[in-house]
Amino acid sequence: TAAGSSAKKRRDQGGWQAPWRKNDVLSHLLGQEKNKSDEPEKERMWITGFSLTKQSGQLHYVDIKSGYMDHIGDTTINGIRWPNEVTTVPSQPYNRLRDIKDGEKLLGHVNENELEDSLLVSDGFLVPGRDNGGLHVIKFNSGVDQADRRVCLTGNNEQLGDQSGWFYHRSIWIDLTGDGRQSILTARAKAPSLLNSMNGKTAPSTQDVSSSLPDRAQLVWLERPKPHSYNELTGMPLDVDGMLFDPFHPRNVPWKVRVLDDGPDVMFSVADLDTSDDTIEVIASQFFSKKLTLHSIQRGPEPKVVFRRTLDDRCGSSFSSIFANLDVGTELDATRIVVDSGSTVPTLKNGDPFSHLLITSHECSFTHEDGAETIMTQKFKPKNGNKANDRGSVNRGTEETTSTSITAKNPIDGGSLFSYRVPKGKDAWKTEPWTRSVIATGFHVNSQLGNMINPGAPGFCYTFYPKKDETSSRPLIAIAGDCAESAYILRPVDSEEGEDPAASYTMMCQIECGATVGSIAVGYEDFCYEPQQSGYAKIYISCYEIDKVLVFALGNGEDDDANK
Repeated sequence: TAAGSSAKKRRDQGGWQAPWRKNDVLSHLLGQEKNKSDEPEKERMWITGFSLTKQSGQLHYVDIKSGYMDHIGDTTINGIRWPNEVTTVPSQPYNRLRDIKDGEKLLGHVNENELEDSLLVSDGFLVPGRDNGGLHVIKFNSGVDQADRRVCLTGNNEQLGDQSGWFYHRSIWIDLTGDGRQSILTARAKAPSLLNSMNGKTAPSTQDVSSSLPDRAQLVWLERPKPHSYNELTGMPLDVDGMLFDPFHPRNVPWKVRVLDDGPDVMFSVADLDTSDDTIEVIASQFFSKKLTLHSIQRGPEPKVVFRRTLDDRCGSSFSSIFANLDVGTELDATRIVVDSGSTVPTLKNGDPFSHLLITSHECSFTHEDGAETIMTQKFKPKNGNKANDRGSVNRGTEETTSTSITAKNPIDGGSLFSYRVPKGKDAWKTEPWTRSVIATGFHVNSQLGNMINPGAPGFCYTFYPKKDETSSRPLIAIAGDCAESAYILRPVDSEEGEDPAASYTMMCQIECGATVGSIAVGYEDFCYEPQQSGYAKIYISCYEIDKVLVFALGNGEDDDANK
């Protein structure tokens, strides 16, 4: 996963470079860049890489249109050992005096202090030597003689006592204090004592690492520091030395870390489920605690959690957590909107209404207290059992759809993709059940020798449309199979079965990669100069062990030699 823009000095340089290979991982992807001019938005894909054999991670990027590739220098990336999701650093415009007439002060927003090209990197993982993670800002400088620099907002972990040993998967920018400051909301977890005591040795293959974790997982926010003062004439924020205030200056870091709640550990999404009150709601997939939870945060000078609820404690090791709009032709509740969709593919943006929550789970049993429930399940069975010999192949129509009575004695088969319908009615999200449906199940790990920890499948899920501006139908769903070593694309189908027909999907294709599929990116700009149908989605699939990113383009299905 990744997001954002890149240094301006690197834009629009060169054509397609020589084939790009690194010895380690190409794992997380995304790419859309906001252009300040009137030109169309440019897409740039960021790729994070990590390795057990190297001391530092990797950050690469690709300009989608030109194919130009580059990476963040080793000196800048040093200290980031296991980069996960990245996102851009938003501008923080200051107010200044635009005009003075008869003593009247007119204040307006300007962007002179905007960070041109910077990234926020969430770092760390639960393996020895990589569990001391943090949150890092990489500031790109456009000057020829100016070097990029890295700032750790969580400080030097080795000197922070209990603040050390946390790892972070994703972080978002958000104003929790109501004063316009873009602070950081994140989830973090401690590495299990099992792995810390291994001293680098391989764990038994039967060990369930998630169940061995201590209860050290937290929802936290890092408060953006306030300026020391403001210039009376210009409104420019000033630091203690009278210079322009920089929240990332060494004197202003680390940022203060405030614990909001216990439990959230890896992925989360944020909504405003009641726009008439002063709270926002975090939906957290608790991987290690094996449940799905809701945390309502009251905004203000001292943000705090004022309501919490467990939405599902039978979902297994939940991972991805994203919002989706699966209702078509119905008017959605405008008082229930997205704050952060939880996805690196921004199909839903801030302020959009939504109908469902999607999560992936590595394991699950589906039963209700009142007995069995009939649901639609989608079992994925590849044609070719030897995936390693068929990398990049695409299977169509290999799904098996069955109507199954699920009880405690008949658990769901392997990893799954679930949808939860948000209950309708004011405050219903606090008390009513979130109807769960199984969109897909049957994801299994393609075993590899020497696994440090129990691998899992599937990984992240995403929603997207075949064409960017054609959103009148239900979206497609992409799933990164993780250790299933495949990527999956699901399409909606019409059905009247199950409690929630909107959650009825079938497999459109399975792409066998022969490697761990860490994440997927989706873009709409033409990829380099290859023949393709403009305006259709391009799907980028990272393949961990073989150091490749596979690219697939959607089209209208017509055979056209000029636009295949």
